[in-house]
Amino acid sequence: MKILVGFVLAGASVIAAQAQDVDSKDVPAAVKTALMQKYANATDLEWEKHGNNYEADFDVDRIDHAAMIDPSGKVLMTRRDIMKNDLPPAITSAIAQQYKSMRLDDMELVEKDGKKYYQVELDQQGQDKKIVFSADGKEVTTLAYWD
Repeated sequence: MKILVGFVLAGASVIAAQAQDVDSKDVPAAVKTALMQKYANATDLEWEKHGNNYEADFDVDRIDHAAMIDPSGKVLMTRRDIMKNDLPPAITSAIAQQYKSMRLDDMELVEKDGKKYYQVELDQQGQDKKIVFSADGKEVTTLAYWD
């Protein structure tokens, strides 16, 4: 049991090390400016640092959003919560065929390099499966699920 607890604690510290909370005053001006230009009405803003890049977590009209921005102010990708009816039919069809025993839980639209991707979290008796789809309903393995 002690070994298991040690592994759990070690795993938690590795996860924590990957993203660090950052005070707004420590975020470069170019990063803040880029965010405000794209999302002027962002509220409840929180910052994290991932490697050299900055992740802004915020709300727009009470909908969760996130943006990954490099230190020069280039928006690398964005994410926002969506509803089931916002998913393209090809994705809902793929889920119905391939994951029919699982319940659709969380859905998000990710935009990266001018392309739209859809992240979904499927749930079945406490087991989550996180999948990224392209708009045509194909699973994408080249883009990691962004938590």
